[in-house]
Amino acid sequence: MIELVNPFKPTAGAEPPVLVGRDKVLEDFSDGLAEGVGARGRLMRITGPRGSGKTVLLTELGDVARAEGWDVVDETARRGFSQRIARAIAGSGASPEFSLDLHLGVADLHAGTREPEADLDLRQALTVRARELTRQRRGLLITLDEVQDADRDEMRELAAAVQHLIRERYDVAFVFAGLTAGVLDLINGEALTFLRRALPEELASIPIDEVREALGETVVRSGLKADEAALERAAAATVGYAYLIQLVGYHVWRAGKKHIEESEQITIADADAGIEKAMSEFYDAVHESAVSGLPLRAVEYLIAMAEEPEVASTAAIAARLGVSASALTSCRRLLIQKQIIESNVRGCVEFSIPYTREFLLSNRESLLARYGVC
Repeated sequence: MIELVNPFKPTAGAEPPVLVGRDKVLEDFSDGLAEGVGARGRLMRITGPRGSGKTVLLTELGDVARAEGWDVVDETARRGFSQRIARAIAGSGASPEFSLDLHLGVADLHAGTREPEADLDLRQALTVRARELTRQRRGLLITLDEVQDADRDEMRELAAAVQHLIRERYDVAFVFAGLTAGVLDLINGEALTFLRRALPEELASIPIDEVREALGETVVRSGLKADEAALERAAAATVGYAYLIQLVGYHVWRAGKKHIEESEQITIADADAGIEKAMSEFYDAVHESAVSGLPLRAVEYLIAMAEEPEVASTAAIAARLGVSASALTSCRRLLIQKQIIESNVRGCVEFSIPYTREFLLSNRESLLARYGVC
């Protein structure tokens, strides 16, 4: 019997077998490559909450560029990213260095590449490589992830270098991604006006019918089958959230594989079992990570918010906590910045991550106990 392999990839940044619901972003980027220097799709910002698929999408855009013959440098905005980009570019464009040594009449030819300097000038490295690639009718794509954590000075250096390349009419593209609030704070900062022109791509929830179709297609390709009721149940549980699509799909598929010798059909019972395991893992991987390290007042704010309707009034939350709404301003700002909550209507907030309410209410006591609150 052929060994079946789970096709779902619920790992941060892992590329899924089917990229669902992101056709517009891919089309905008592909058009940008085709339309030439200065095209809008060549300067793009991708934003969304944790688990919305930003990193996966950056990987896919890199694949699109490589297929067109472009060089691609992928980086994460940890401190020192500007020098890492400069070294990567200098390394990719390194030319061979030859030396000739004579030893007792015997000639030895040595070939190698020049080591990049310890402290490279980013703009110079980019210019040299972009010029060479443009002559070859190719281009250079830089992707930068987790931009909300970027050092402002490094970001200004990179933005200025990319802007210079575009003005010099070199084939270059820059796509950066991060949590929405953090990215907006960054690009609205001093000397980063250029990045405000980037084409905005906010990763919203994926329509459930597209999720159901993608789940079904992926299951069939893997060698199993699934009945419609199971697919509907699994798709609905994901609420169109990219990470949950992979996580639910992974556990539902595993449940179906357990009875492969009796039946290749994934049933609604398999869907229910897989969803239960997926939710438990989602709590640990996403919600725990989101609340870890928050001050007590922020956790109390979240729990009070969970006790309110889906769209909660900030005044009602304050009343539950026995303080004025103004006393919670900094707390609310912190939670919005971390993209745990969002405010789409003045005076109201809602959760950015699905199932946050359920997580908070079912873990209220243990969360507060961490701060010594009974």
